[in-house]
Amino acid sequence: MGGGGGSLRPILGPATQLGFVVRDLDAAVRHWIEVLGVGPFLFLDKGTGRPPGVSHYRGLPVRVELRLAFGFLGDVQIELIEQVNDAPSPYRAFLDSGGEGLQHLGYWVHDYDEARRRLEAAGYRPDFVIPLPGQREPIVYYRSPAAFGPMLEIVPRRWRRAREAVAARLAAWPGGDPLIRHETYADFLADSKVVFD
Repeated sequence: MGGGGGSLRPILGPATQLGFVVRDLDAAVRHWIEVLGVGPFLFLDKGTGRPPGVSHYRGLPVRVELRLAFGFLGDVQIELIEQVNDAPSPYRAFLDSGGEGLQHLGYWVHDYDEARRRLEAAGYRPDFVIPLPGQREPIVYYRSPAAFGPMLEIVPRRWRRAREAVAARLAAWPGGDPLIRHETYADFLADSKVVFD
């Protein structure tokens, strides 16, 4: 363990997001800002929208209603997630197991198909699939083969434009209220004129 000249490399490269599932998004954001000094945050009171699109959790169609906040700790995106309905999901399962806190590591992958192959060869199984409008490749959460760590989320390379837009908006924060509010993620993307390549 530790430093030295070893050749260990993370299976998908460096994580680009830490995803925290919380019971109270407002309290969680306040903690990150007021106690940890991390912010500002993009705050999305209706997450991806109402009603949300259909996702698939363990093969079953679900509509998961969320409230979301995104910030950065250095180059790593912090995602805070509060689920507001009772739909089955990895977030609900995490909370129901008594958990609250770090739930997944997120990766914006360069080679989507290779990332999926690597994870599945290592025993990870797709657990939650989120289709993206107009895009062939969905966001996929993978369940660990053992209880050794959080879920792993892979995000198609094209979706990096959304991450870049969040980072740019937060970097341009002029001060004042550390919550940059939009009702939904789609509203933020439209306002930021995000174009996927």
